[in-house]
Amino acid sequence: MKNEIFDPIRLTQLMVRAQTVNPPGNELELARTIQLLLDSLGLQTFIHEFEPGRANLVAYDSAGPEPRLCFTGHLDTVPFGGAAWRCDPTSGHIDGDRLFGRGASDMKSGIAAFIAALKRYRDRHEALPRVLLVLTAGEETGCDGAKRLAELDWSMHRVGAMIVGEPTGNQCAIGHKGALWIDAQSFGRTAHGAMPELGENAIYHAADAVQRLRTFDFRTPGDPLLGKPSFNVGTISGGLNVNSVPDRASFSIDVRTVGGLDHATLLDDLGVYLGNKVTLRARVDVPPLLNAMDNAWLRQARDIVATVSGVSTNQTTVAYFSDGPVLRGLFGDVPAAIIGPGEPSCAHQTDEWVSVERILQCTEIYERLLSEWYAPDV
Repeated sequence: MKNEIFDPIRLTQLMVRAQTVNPPGNELELARTIQLLLDSLGLQTFIHEFEPGRANLVAYDSAGPEPRLCFTGHLDTVPFGGAAWRCDPTSGHIDGDRLFGRGASDMKSGIAAFIAALKRYRDRHEALPRVLLVLTAGEETGCDGAKRLAELDWSMHRVGAMIVGEPTGNQCAIGHKGALWIDAQSFGRTAHGAMPELGENAIYHAADAVQRLRTFDFRTPGDPLLGKPSFNVGTISGGLNVNSVPDRASFSIDVRTVGGLDHATLLDDLGVYLGNKVTLRARVDVPPLLNAMDNAWLRQARDIVATVSGVSTNQTTVAYFSDGPVLRGLFGDVPAAIIGPGEPSCAHQTDEWVSVERILQCTEIYERLLSEWYAPDV
């Protein structure tokens, strides 16, 4: 296979042009394309198709006793949105330093940079690094693919540390909040809108619950890096027609959590707090990503990022969630760094873009992380 295809910019364009909008996802075709590239490097690969057209891709070097460095990224993207784009969102169009397209920042450029770094490492050392790639489907809708991977046997894979290639603008982030997405429903009794006293308005129950949420006490001081937990009511709906008392209403709650908050307990506490007029069901449940503050590999990762980027940063976190906590649970409490070329502020936006220079820079960061990989005590 020609070396040009492993250019990280071309790889990013190739992946952006593969439409993996979720829903429905359709990650299988892109997974097969990437599999061919990784096979050509000599990696062992397998595709895990957990639903028709929905696929994870796993790749690794030949067996050995030393721990592997794990890289994870997701193949799916959010929808294009309703606003007009300046260019086709699946074009990978380049204008100056910006490469446009859905998934350019979040996070196909990160996957492209890591594959390019693998190729450079192999060419430079004439060998493969101790590496495990886990590319997932369905991250955007709650880490669906990662959770299906967690059902498999991972005993053959000993991992020492993890890179999550989500967008950080090539900074080294060491954590993110957890996410608990809750579907709430309220029930009432229908009646004619001219005689509301004969019914029970479910929308009123929902409105009361939403208002009550604003005074809920998490009973935690928060986290020094992640800050405090938060709520957002993202959707609300109810009723079928204006002249009837609605007997059902629903709303959704996005809870972002920090360490020390058990999600199952939190869901129960919320149910008690909001009362018996509302039922709650968890739709997405992803724990926070937390690290030991003094881990040697994380310090090394920050040093490499600072050397390549020329910018030194303090310990930082990101606002979004990732597959990281789900996958890290398979390998023990290994250190996990979030490093990717994408711009966090561009993720999910109309005219999403990524800096071409940042992709090249991130490729160098990843290659150095591979070259300087060692087995830390974790």
